Amino acid sequence: KQVKSLPPRFLRTGGSRPHAAPMDLPRDYVEPFVAVEKRSSSPRRWMADGPLGHISHHLDMLFQVSERRSTVAQEIQAGFVTWVTMSYIVVVNPMILSAPLDNGTSPIPFHMACRATCYSAALSSAFVGVMANLPFGLAAGMGLNSYLRYSLIGKLGLDPSAALACCFVQALIFAALAASGVADHAQAVLPPALKSSITVAIGVFQAFVGFQLMGLVVKSESTMVGLGDLGNPALWLSMTATVLVAALFVRGTKGATILGIGFTAVALNLLGLSGAREAADPVAQAAGLDAGAGMLQLDFSAASEQPHVFWSAVLCMLFIVVFDTAGVQHGIGQQAGLLDRDGALPGAKFAYLASALGTGLGAFMGTSPVIIHNESAAGVQEGGRTGLCAVTTALLFLCSPAMVPLIELIPPQATAPCLVLVGTLMMTPIRDIDFRDLRLALPAFLTICVTPLAYSISAGIFAGIASYFVLGAVLAAAEAADRAGDRLGGALRGVGAPAPRRDDVALR
Repeated sequence: KQVKSLPPRFLRTGGSRPHAAPMDLPRDYVEPFVAVEKRSSSPRRWMADGPLGHISHHLDMLFQVSERRSTVAQEIQAGFVTWVTMSYIVVVNPMILSAPLDNGTSPIPFHMACRATCYSAALSSAFVGVMANLPFGLAAGMGLNSYLRYSLIGKLGLDPSAALACCFVQALIFAALAASGVADHAQAVLPPALKSSITVAIGVFQAFVGFQLMGLVVKSESTMVGLGDLGNPALWLSMTATVLVAALFVRGTKGATILGIGFTAVALNLLGLSGAREAADPVAQAAGLDAGAGMLQLDFSAASEQPHVFWSAVLCMLFIVVFDTAGVQHGIGQQAGLLDRDGALPGAKFAYLASALGTGLGAFMGTSPVIIHNESAAGVQEGGRTGLCAVTTALLFLCSPAMVPLIELIPPQATAPCLVLVGTLMMTPIRDIDFRDLRLALPAFLTICVTPLAYSISAGIFAGIASYFVLGAVLAAAEAADRAGDRLGGALRGVGAPAPRRDDVALR
């Protein structure tokens, strides 16, 4: 077709040159047969026209990649970056959930927690990518895992199967709220300052757990907590790793958290400072959490036997998941330029449902609730704009259990810098709190302080929300009484008599 489209004087009739003189040819003219031969032999062209090209075209059409001004290669690269920045959860979450109890046994077996973390992250990330076409990576939430392990199981004494049953009930309620649209309206009831304080409180609680793991903060009989042994080399190694990872974060190094964990783990093993992991889990097996099992039986009897503990835990996790998911997806959606004219994120309902779906599966497999991770912003920064980014992340999480033998060599102290730094990053929303307004400052302050001091995220959230509504009710009652007093005073003075100014009354 290219040959026939040219004027007759440009056509080849034999020999190596056209009949026309060189001056009659366009300067940018390329002989047709030579051009076709070169294109067909180009590897890049073959990839575009071959099977890879067809796959890329279908992915482009399926995820609307070109419409969002991206490319398939860019989306895959962004999904890989998201997985790298999130992959610390494969290490940290099983470490926290399998942390030994006072009797030296793990409430949830390490292998089970690791598989549950990877598979729930893969399912939820793939769901939000396919159904919502959003570049979000979902996995077990940091802070929620500490709440499950150290508060529900460690402090309140819930059986591990009962604690995971709380997660499953929370997932069912969250799915119902998301499907009905109530989740979008419920999170709008609280002011942004109070929702920001919940994120900050979780960060402080998380950092506090990290300080305990590295030995900086220890139990004290006289002051509840105290400074740890500064002569402990493992403490200084963990602090050094914290500074190292912080420097990598500042320089924008991809996978800084994994590098920090790897450095600390290698150093602790070489120096002989790492403790051996408990191989036996008799308590976990007695609770129905067999390390070799893929799924487990949840214990819902605590809902009737310990209703206060069970339902307060469900409500606490529900509050955290709703507000955290709503805030993160709005922030990352704004960063990616995906918000509509009304400031809403298309497909937000499916993002909620993805969290509920991952949490439900994770509860049966042995992990804490699933949320949208802030690290998804790294993939968006890399150019991720569609669900293909999330699907790529999901596939990588699906392959992550193969790293379990390597992860087992990582001591708990190696994850402490990660907890401290993630807690530091979660302090960012504190700038959204106006501490000059006591109507917002007091509830936010109580949420942030009560959470780590009471060692309970639920206590901090309830303290903040209760104080906000009680203070609002008191102020509303005072204003109503003030208006009623003004009307009563006007009636006693007469209909036409002007009421004295409040400033004048105060001056008298």
